[in-house]
Amino acid sequence: MARVATETGTSWAALLSGRSGAVLGLISAGIALHAFNQFAIVAALPLAAAELGGTATFSWAYSLYFIGSIAGGTGAAAYRDRLGPRAGMILAALLFALGGLLAISAPAFGWLLAGRMLQGVADGLIVAMCYSLIPANFPPRAIARVFAIEAVVWAGASLVGPLAGGLLAETASWRMSFLAVTPLVVALPILTLLARPQVTVAAAVPLSLATIALSLLGALMLSLSSLSEVGAVQAAAVVASSVSFLAAIRLDGRLGPRLFPVGAFRLGSVVGRGFWVLLLMSASHSVGSVYLALMINAVFGFRPAVVGYIIVLMALSWSVVAIVASRAVARPARHLLMRSGPLFQLAGFALLAAALGLQWSWLLVAGQLAIGTGFGVAWAGVNEAAMAAAPAEDRDRTGSLLPTVSTAGYAIGASLAGMITTAAGLVPRLATGDLGEVAAWLYGTAGALSVLAFLLGLRIRLPAA
Repeated sequence: MARVATETGTSWAALLSGRSGAVLGLISAGIALHAFNQFAIVAALPLAAAELGGTATFSWAYSLYFIGSIAGGTGAAAYRDRLGPRAGMILAALLFALGGLLAISAPAFGWLLAGRMLQGVADGLIVAMCYSLIPANFPPRAIARVFAIEAVVWAGASLVGPLAGGLLAETASWRMSFLAVTPLVVALPILTLLARPQVTVAAAVPLSLATIALSLLGALMLSLSSLSEVGAVQAAAVVASSVSFLAAIRLDGRLGPRLFPVGAFRLGSVVGRGFWVLLLMSASHSVGSVYLALMINAVFGFRPAVVGYIIVLMALSWSVVAIVASRAVARPARHLLMRSGPLFQLAGFALLAAALGLQWSWLLVAGQLAIGTGFGVAWAGVNEAAMAAAPAEDRDRTGSLLPTVSTAGYAIGASLAGMITTAAGLVPRLATGDLGEVAAWLYGTAGALSVLAFLLGLRIRLPAA
């Protein structure tokens, strides 16, 4: 295995040229695939649910995707070490393509859900491997710039995604929206072969089956809570899920090999607080975003492409703000930006709740921009702080798990959203467009999670320059 990148080559020119540029291209392709797929089908899923009778289980299109992504992400380090980054990335791209074919040909909503879950597994593998390549192929001082470049990639993919997916849904069918990502699926194996990415000298990561199984069980139990309208059943599912997640954290390394890095989820460590902030910010956004397209359709009746662009405003503002925030050099300024992220989220959720209650479309735009700003000022800093605080032997493990922790947050948020909308009776309310009460519950919950993320983020410290 190759050594971690040295401190040389931190300029923009060095990052974008030679071997660094090739590896950056590979990482960017994986991030672009993740972003493009997410936004290209966001307007198509409500149409698919309506045609295939899946409105009542709509949140599962997200929950199963996220559960699959958790499975892929948590096993990505061991998967990569056994197959190597090149073979592993190519096989993951093929799995992603298979999931897309299942969704395109789905005769019922269950088939689409199966395709989404396969795509989730592949996406978890791809994104986790891409993140794990960052500390091995770039010096620490270049990591902030790498994240800034990925913000640009995210912006481009999230801009083109809704346009391609929305136009295909309008001019052909929702099924064709799943084909919009094809160029990236084809490009990923090619770039993998060209880049020849390095990995660190750390020992191979063993497959932590017990911890992964407990994590997946927790995610599945929480998802099941959305299928019942009985409060006691929902509460029991939430308790069972919490016990399973806590057991995964507490028993990690005792039942089989260790999955999490040292300090993961411990409130006394920067790594632990970083994990919690990523989890909570993702969960809060997921609570507010899973049903947003459906609710916008019901309240405003916009075209699929318009709905897609309203959704993507969050990602676009995230990317633009991240690029601007990356110019901050002074540590106090970077701490201020990083810690203010959840507060921007909180403001955005309040605006979205007001938009759906008052039926003012301009508030949708303002809310999405505020939420994206929150991610833009905080995300790179939290990721960098967690990577830098991890012991050297845990850098790869930490890097590969950061996006998986975020995905776990999205899975938790999607399940909470399903539970809330089931209890509040969202489906019958969609016909009338009277969603003020549902929006208040959804965005009140999202706001509470943001406040908790803010409090936990106050003690996260960035590495000294």
